Amino acid sequence: MQQIVIILLLGSYDSSTKPILENLKEEIVKNFSGENVYAILLDRLEEYRADGLEILTEQLNENKVTLFIFEHNQLIDIYDLKIEDEVETSIYNFLKQKYQIEKISKLPIFEKFDTLMQVTKAILLIRHKEETRGGEYLELMHALFRGYAEKIWFFKRNGIDLSAMLMEYLDKFKVKMRTYKKEQDLTTAIMRILKYELQSTE
Repeated sequence: MQQIVIILLLGSYDSSTKPILENLKEEIVKNFSGENVYAILLDRLEEYRADGLEILTEQLNENKVTLFIFEHNQLIDIYDLKIEDEVETSIYNFLKQKYQIEKISKLPIFEKFDTLMQVTKAILLIRHKEETRGGEYLELMHALFRGYAEKIWFFKRNGIDLSAMLMEYLDKFKVKMRTYKKEQDLTTAIMRILKYELQSTE
């Protein structure tokens, strides 16, 4: 059984916030190189079930996808797979050859999110811009009501107001919060927090 650490990055995918999420992903991987730490964005992730296996996939680019393969909620393998055909076809062909599966099915978003919350070490939610649709708040509420409040860190840029109802939930579930002024401040804070989070797994 392989030991890895997954960090989930949540936030709006608007033109201001998405580059920050991408940069954080790169910085996390760079700062914790060699420690089997994976930072993941939800929009790149899919989950499949195949004959007793659960497979989380992160598409890195149009030619490559990473497979995290679980059995009974335990990670058993990680593969970087070159996409030869359609993504789902490539995944199916690989699993059929490697694990002799007969069929594969893609899971809906909430089941995908449930699996990811179970295996992730920390959930980092970034609120950088006020005028967005707030889809990350739905993901936040889902995580809270599923019992994962202790994994959540909520980061918001200075000057962004949060509604009274949202603050009520954040306080009720004792969500850890930080504010930041500049992107570099955010990056520094997250690297520091993850350093201590990862020490607790040793």
